Amino acid sequence: MQEILDNLPNMIILEVDKSKNILQIFPKDKSIQNKFKNYNIDSINEDKDYSIISKELKNTTIYYLQEVSKYQQTLNDLISKKEELQAVFDLAANGISILDRNGMFLYANNFFQKMMEYSMDELKQESCISLSSPEYSESSHTAVEKAIEEGSIEKFRKVCITKSGKHLNASMSLSYLKSRDEIVMITSDITQDIQYQDELKKQVEIEVKKRTEQYEIMCQQSRLAAMGEMIDSIAHQWRQPLNGLGIIVQGLRHLSSQKDFDWSLLKDIEGEIMEKITFMSQTIDDFSTFFRITKEKKIFNILTNINDAIRLIDVQLKDYNINTNIHISDNLVLDILGFANEFRQVMLNIIHNAMMAIIQSQQKNGNIDIYIKETKKSLTLEIEDNGGGILKKNMHKIFDPYFTTKDKGSGIGLYMSKIIIEHHMQGTLNVKNKNDGAKFTITLKR
Repeated sequence: MQEILDNLPNMIILEVDKSKNILQIFPKDKSIQNKFKNYNIDSINEDKDYSIISKELKNTTIYYLQEVSKYQQTLNDLISKKEELQAVFDLAANGISILDRNGMFLYANNFFQKMMEYSMDELKQESCISLSSPEYSESSHTAVEKAIEEGSIEKFRKVCITKSGKHLNASMSLSYLKSRDEIVMITSDITQDIQYQDELKKQVEIEVKKRTEQYEIMCQQSRLAAMGEMIDSIAHQWRQPLNGLGIIVQGLRHLSSQKDFDWSLLKDIEGEIMEKITFMSQTIDDFSTFFRITKEKKIFNILTNINDAIRLIDVQLKDYNINTNIHISDNLVLDILGFANEFRQVMLNIIHNAMMAIIQSQQKNGNIDIYIKETKKSLTLEIEDNGGGILKKNMHKIFDPYFTTKDKGSGIGLYMSKIIIEHHMQGTLNVKNKNDGAKFTITLKR
């Protein structure tokens, strides 16, 4: 028996003769007494540190002794953890509830009760489906079924109705506990988030509208500025043919006074007059086309539009002895998808600026060189001039709206050119100085 006591396990079984007391079977030995110091044998029904169960047999009583002190500690720990979890559960900043497989409420934390304005007893008569706005009843039922089938469902959004009839925008996540056949549901009130998003959306719409209106104003200003420059160009374009027509009219008056009038000469004069009138008419058509807005992207020829832009200010270029040279890489396909008129406006702005830079720098032999190259899946245009370049302090502002170095400039042309190339045609427009002038580079995707 001493050997048994020396190796006393968590549970021991002792077989004791009925005629003897349980203590009589052990010698009064201190080591044995120490073994049982935690067992108050005389008051076994009150001791909390052990559990003794007896079984009566014929002449024997079997005692089952099990030490429970360590299990008691574990139980105390579990109770403590439960209390902690309960506190977390009730103090959580989200509604947490337990549902049965039909969506009926079994339990809900304080936050959820306050949010929905129901007591726990009242919630037990409701379900997550009955608290939904009618249009979300079916989807709520489906969400419960899906949580059971798939194990969980996250961020399911719906509108809930509180006890007082208030509508709440809610985001819910459901997780199915298979062992308990219950569903844990976490509910977040996102009404303020939705209101904030709606307000933000309205602010964005207002800002977009404001920017659109501002953009349209700048487009109009750009067109008006370009129109002013075009009228100036028309004056240059028409000056020579009008002077020519005046000389012809004066010549006709002189010829008509002669006795021997050469009628064949009249035909030559008529042909020259019609040529000048046709030129003037073509000029009007060119300017009319220039100001026509293109609403849809179409395939157009880069070279044709560059030549059209040059022709609009060709007379001015010749007046100031400025040469324009176009250099094209071999076997280059010049068709591209975009807005032809807007591209023509960009080319006119850049070429006109180059012309003005050459005039202001008093360059006697002005040159504007346009290089058209192909790089991988894009076309690159480089417009170079020998007008002295852009001042370093102005380089970072060159594409800013209303920035200009001209006495009567609007500061809209290059800004709109960048908008057209980068926003409307998904390309890029950049500028840098080279040896004796500026170099604008346009890249357009195929």
